[in-house]
Amino acid sequence: MKNLKKAIIYTLLFTLVFAYSAVYTTLDILGLGGKNVFTLQGDSKGAPLGEGAVKKQVINIKYITGSRKIDSREIVLYRPAGEHGDIPLIYIPHYAAEEKSEDFKLYIQNGWAVASPHRFESKYNAQLAGDGLVFNNAALYTLRHTAGIDKQRIAVAGSSAGGYTALMLSELQMGAAACIANAPIANVYFNFHVHFAKCDSINANSAFFDFPLPVQGMISKLFRPINDQFKNENDPLWEALSPASMPRALSSPTVINHNTGDILVPADQITKRYSYKGNDGTLPKDFSAEMGRRYPGTLSLSLEEQADPDELSLRKYRFALNRVFGAMPYSGKLLTINIIDDGPVSAKGSHSAPGTTGNFNTIPFLKHMFARTLKQTEKPMPEKLLLLLERYQGKSRQLPAHIGLDDALYGSLAVYKKEIIDQLALYRENHSLGEIDAAMKAAIGKSQNESRVKAAYLAAWEEVKNKL
Repeated sequence: MKNLKKAIIYTLLFTLVFAYSAVYTTLDILGLGGKNVFTLQGDSKGAPLGEGAVKKQVINIKYITGSRKIDSREIVLYRPAGEHGDIPLIYIPHYAAEEKSEDFKLYIQNGWAVASPHRFESKYNAQLAGDGLVFNNAALYTLRHTAGIDKQRIAVAGSSAGGYTALMLSELQMGAAACIANAPIANVYFNFHVHFAKCDSINANSAFFDFPLPVQGMISKLFRPINDQFKNENDPLWEALSPASMPRALSSPTVINHNTGDILVPADQITKRYSYKGNDGTLPKDFSAEMGRRYPGTLSLSLEEQADPDELSLRKYRFALNRVFGAMPYSGKLLTINIIDDGPVSAKGSHSAPGTTGNFNTIPFLKHMFARTLKQTEKPMPEKLLLLLERYQGKSRQLPAHIGLDDALYGSLAVYKKEIIDQLALYRENHSLGEIDAAMKAAIGKSQNESRVKAAYLAAWEEVKNKL
């Protein structure tokens, strides 16, 4: 009897501790916890920033939603108190910046500005690939036109859902000197329509007191509405809103860091080279986080498989005791993928396997790219140039253009046209008009589009060129 009571007590204690851990891990994922580990913001070390070390400015961003409504959200811009003139900017998309984190402190100490959404609410996860994408593009557009920001030295850094947004911003926009995406959602079809559904099914079909995927179960319902914006499994919008389908549009150095043990955003959508076939034994034997091979269109392909091999560097890293540390590796290519091998997926994991700690130091990479500026980091990649021309014509699938509401708001065709002209004019500051003209015409000529589409591209480019 004593042994039975002891077993019951130990079981209850384990359950409470595990539940406590799961809840706080979930809060971190949602951006509501005491530390936001998924926006690349590590634990603070050493003395905190002194009082008055940072100036804070809240900016209201108005934009047009997909349903043609005018909405607004706030961003917050932090500047080191002692810095004057135009300074570099780190934009953290989707999640709010954590002012007490180590990364935030290092950004400020290096004399850089930091910006992010002002307040994060969990409902924004459901808007990730829709109105949230429009808002974050609008935020970056506004920041580029904000006094005191060096347009030649802007970087985007995010993780998980924020990593998704960072990649989308870097694929859709010119004008970012660098991008860092940690555990980014790269394939919305696989991640939300396939993987999350499979995890939910395991939880739903388990015994009452057996909840195999607690963290997954708590966040799944927040992202589930994303599926509702697609007509069916063959909707081409799945590809259009998946960063994995557009890696050739990356035009500035981008680093992706991903763990093999990630149960929330399986690494297979980044690369299939280092995935584990099964799991660590905490899930059904046949459970795997690998991608399928028969999804519509290119959705069965990883980001690596669709990237330009001449602009790709891929390496796997293994750390003793799964403690990640050191300077973040990067290459001279436009895309660097760092895979951290911390074992197979686990029911008790999140963006890494249980027990994995630490993160890469991103400061050396950012310093190097800011020193090079856009003049040396940005390349006129054909896929990027065509995406810009599509948006100029109001034909972007990722950022639908609106006419007749308010031509001064982001989301209107008028602002999209201004945005494209501004970005290409910024590129021209570092290069000749002849160079960008040749790159644009080469991109149009080599595209696989039919002749009428190419003619529309050329007409749009001639209109833009005359305004540069």
